[in-house]
Parts: sequence; C-alpha cells; structure tokens
Amino acid sequence: DRVLVAREPAPAPPPPVRREPATPDSKAKGKELARMLAEMKPLLTLAYEKDIDVAESKKLIDEAAEAGRDRQLDKALEFVNRSKGMMMARIDDHLASAIMQLREETDVAKSLGGDVSRALTYLREIEKAKAAGDAEAAFVYAERVSNELLPITGRYKEARSRTAALRSLVADCEILILDTKEARAALSEANKAFEANDFDRVEMLVKQATDRLYRAIPDRVNEEMHSAKAQLIEAKMKNVNTTPMITILKSVRTLMKAGDYSQALKEMKEFKEQMRKVM
Repeated sequence: DRVLVAREPAPAPPPPVRREPATPDSKAKGKELARMLAEMKPLLTLAYEKDIDVAESKKLIDEAAEAGRDRQLDKALEFVNRSKGMMMARIDDHLASAIMQLREETDVAKSLGGDVSRALTYLREIEKAKAAGDAEAAFVYAERVSNELLPITGRYKEARSRTAALRSLVADCEILILDTKEARAALSEANKAFEANDFDRVEMLVKQATDRLYRAIPDRVNEEMHSAKAQLIEAKMKNVNTTPMITILKSVRTLMKAGDYSQALKEMKEFKEQMRKVM
C-alpha cells in the first residue's frame, strides 16, 4: 500500500504594494519630495566631510526614496522630514561643540598675547549662520577662526595633543602590566608645564617618557605573544573559532615591525578582550 503524504500548502505571495493613484495632489507631493531629497544631498556631503554620524538619517532617506518609487508619497515625505530633523540636530550639536572649542582656543590665544579681533568677528558670524540654519556657512567661518588662531595657538594645540597621546600610551601599557611609574610622573610634570605655557618643556618631558616606554614595549609584547599562542591552542581544544584572534595577532606583529607601538598595544588589548569573551 502506498502511504499518502499530505503536502504543505504553498506560502501565500506577499500582498501587492498599494500605490497611490496619480492625481494633481500626488504630483505636487512628488515635486516636493524631489525638492527635499535634493536639499538633503549637500547636507549629507557636509556631514561626511565633518565626520558626523548620520547613519540613521541616511537610512531614512533610503526608505523615503523606496517609498517614493512605490508612490507612497505621504510616507516618503514623512521619512525625509524625520531624516532632515535628525541630521540638522547632529550637525547643530557638532557646530556647538566646535564653537565651544574655538572660544576656548581664542581665550588661549588672547592669554598668549595674540590679536584675536578677526577670530572674534568670525565667531560672531558662525553664530549668525548657525541661527539662520546655514550650516555650510557656519563651518566655513569656523575654518577661518581656526586659520586665524593657528599661528598663535599652534604650539599649544601640539602640546595638548602630545600629552593626550602619552596619556593614552600609558593607559595601554598598563594593560600589559608595564611599569609606567616614571612615565606617569613625567606626564604630571608635562601637565604643569602645559598650564604654564612652557611648551618646550612639555615636548621634552613627553618625548623622554615616550622613548622610555617604547624601549620597554617590544620585550613585553613578545611575552604577551608567546602567552597568546598558548591561549589559542587551549581555545582550539575547546572548539572555539580562533580566526578573529589570529587575525588580531598578525596585525600586532605587523604594527610592531612598523614601529607603531601605540596601535599595536591597542590591538593586543582587543585580543585580550576577545579571549575573555570566549574562554
């Protein structure tokens, strides 16, 4: 006797997308959508140039374009409006932060005896452009403020960057249990020199501390690499996928050969975090 097997019913096809009929009203909405999407393009370009995260806004624009193609124009317009609001808020926050930083830098330039009259004029123009919603103009004036201050505050910014880099390096070294006592003392002295605008001393202290750490890092990283290999063998025995960790170790080796110790330490930190998750 043949056994009859009941067949599962075929899955129902997805419901057709409901398209709005073409009417004078829909044509007007279509033109409005096209206009708004065109307005968004320079804003997106500006955001990318200034490294502003607008991923959510970009997603909404893509959804608006898709809805527009399906003639779901009310939905598309809603998406574009939401996208623009979110993007403008991001750009506005970025501008506010830039203005605050430029004002601080202007105060520093003034304390160093520099002429900040033009910088202050441009700062006022930034505020006006920001209030008018002209983000592109605001960023242009921000660039002018920065260029005006650079000859006065260039060494100040460089010294601030150097101390920040040393602070980050010390933190990364401590993950590998490297002795950073001398480096921390030098960092403390460098901060005092920075407050006194003694940028030559900042540069000297940071360089000495960095050089000392860089001499100690290779041996310590070699020890960590040896330990890492043993950890990988143990992980493989537990059927753990070790491919990501092996990739990180290869990157550490390449960075060490290139002399980029700071990034190598960060990669080693990432390796340790990955291993903690799987072991």
